Amino acid sequence: MVFGRVCIQANLKGQRMYGQGVETYLAIVRTGSLSKAAAQLNIAQTTVSKRIKALEDEMGMLLIERNKGVREMHLTPAGEAFLKLAEQWSLLFREANILKSQGPTLSLVIAAVDSLNVFVLAQLYKALHLKQPSLKIEIRTLHSDEMYTEVENRQVDVAFTLRKRLHSNVNVQQFFSTPMVVLSIAGGGHVDGALVRPQDLDPQQELFIPWSSAFEHWHDQLWDPLAPSRIKLDTGHLLISLLQDPAQWAIVPLWIAEEARRRGEYLVRELTDSPPDYICYKLTHMQPTTFTEQALRIFEPYCAPLG
Repeated sequence: MVFGRVCIQANLKGQRMYGQGVETYLAIVRTGSLSKAAAQLNIAQTTVSKRIKALEDEMGMLLIERNKGVREMHLTPAGEAFLKLAEQWSLLFREANILKSQGPTLSLVIAAVDSLNVFVLAQLYKALHLKQPSLKIEIRTLHSDEMYTEVENRQVDVAFTLRKRLHSNVNVQQFFSTPMVVLSIAGGGHVDGALVRPQDLDPQQELFIPWSSAFEHWHDQLWDPLAPSRIKLDTGHLLISLLQDPAQWAIVPLWIAEEARRRGEYLVRELTDSPPDYICYKLTHMQPTTFTEQALRIFEPYCAPLG
C-alpha cells in the first residue's frame, strides 16, 4: 500500500511538472523571450529555463533554440510540431480545472462550412444563446472533409457538411436539401423568376463555387472544365458583394439567393437543366459521451425548422 501511494504521488508530481513545462513553453512562444515569459508567469528566469529543460528531457527532443547574445527565442522544427499538441493540452487542462471548480457543464462544439454558418445557422446560434444560456457553445468553420476526423476524434460534437462519406464512428444523416438557382444583379434585360438555358450563360462571367462533387460533375458536363471562370471562390460569404455587373452570374443554393434579394436588387432564375440539389449532412459521433448526448438533446429542437 505504501509503495502504491508513493507511485501515485510520484506520478502526480510528474504530471504537474509536465504541465508547468507546457505552460512555460507556451508563454515563451507567445512573448518571444525567456525574460518576458518569466514576467508573464511571475517567476524567475532561471525557473523558466529549468522548466523548459525538464520538458525537453521528458520529450527527448530540443524544442527551443538557445543562441548566446540573441534575446529572441526561436522554435526548432520539433518545437513547431509540438506547438499544436501543447495548445491542445493547455485547453484540456483548463477545461479540467473548470470541471473541478464548477462541476459538469453542458457544452457543444459545432462546426459547419462558411456559407452555412453565415447564411443558415446564424439564427440557430442566436436562438441557442438567448434561450439556452446554460449551454456553452463553440462555433467553428471547417472544410467539409475535415469534419469527419474532427467528429471521430471528439474535437467536434456536431458538424454540418456538404460531403457524404463512410467514416468509422461517425453517424451521417441528411439534414436538409435545397434547389440551386442562378443569381445575378438586376439589369441586362434579365427577368426575375425566368428560366434560363445554361448555354445562354457566359462561363467567363461566372463566379464559380465548387459546392459539391456532384455539382462539379454536373457543371463539367455543361461548361468546359479546362476553361474556368475568371473568379473562383471557396466560400459563399464573398459572393453577394462580388456580383457587380448584370452580366456576371453564380449558381447558388436558394437560401443564399433569398438573402441576396433581402440585401438589394438581385435576380433569381432557374435553369432548364437543373443542377443537383444542395444537400447538407449532419455528423455526430456514434457513441457520444453522456454530457454530449444531453447537450445534443437540447440542441435538436433548434435544428427542426431547418431539417
